[in-house]
Amino acid sequence: MRKFRILIGHELQQYYFSSFGYAISALFLFLMGIVFFISLKVYADFPQEEPLIMQLFKSMWLPLLFIVPTLTTKAIVAEKVDHLFDSLFLLPIPNYSIVCAKFFVIYLLYASLWTIVAFFPEIAQKNAASLANFNHLTKIYTRWGGWFFVNLVGGFVIAFGLLISSYAKTTATSMIATIVGIFLFLVSGQLFKHASAISLNQSEVFASLYDNWNVFFQLEDFCRGIFDTRVILFYLTFTAATLAITTITLRKN
Repeated sequence: MRKFRILIGHELQQYYFSSFGYAISALFLFLMGIVFFISLKVYADFPQEEPLIMQLFKSMWLPLLFIVPTLTTKAIVAEKVDHLFDSLFLLPIPNYSIVCAKFFVIYLLYASLWTIVAFFPEIAQKNAASLANFNHLTKIYTRWGGWFFVNLVGGFVIAFGLLISSYAKTTATSMIATIVGIFLFLVSGQLFKHASAISLNQSEVFASLYDNWNVFFQLEDFCRGIFDTRVILFYLTFTAATLAITTITLRKN
């Protein structure tokens, strides 16, 4: 446990007390800030029934595609390139401690940033008098349902990024492979939709997958307060399995 705490402290310095961590955080909030103000403008011109905060959560693909690959690439493959892992492997530290420490700190940063984003409507209302009576910006269950889901998906994507990073030999390979993998994961629902036209015998199967495992459909359900235990178990199971594979293969690549 002491070794794990030391690793956590080291990782915290890498992300919370470094220019890299501040730059990533600033980029994350900048991107989501642009999305928020564009959505606010559209929302003001064309009022919609769904809360504005849901539009923010639907833009989760931005940080997932660009921020998470950067974090996970730096976590493993960048340290291998800089030979930092060579000295780490000489110490009697189990693989699972290394992987769990890196996952925990990246996930903590990711969740912290999304917590700030979840309060963008309140921040805007306090700083803009014209929005003071704009009561339809957010709803409690929408905020926390959406927050829970983007962090649930984020855990799986971070674990996937760490797995790719453990196999990759260069930072460029890690970044490209992670981005492609996350993109395919996000659009998998649409792929199932188009696959449903392959044949009549398979259409019902693919249509069911499209309806039940589309990431953005799942997000809408969580934002409405519908917490599907199948979805939660799916992401938790695959996150744990991905981290386990990374632990097993870490010193072999």
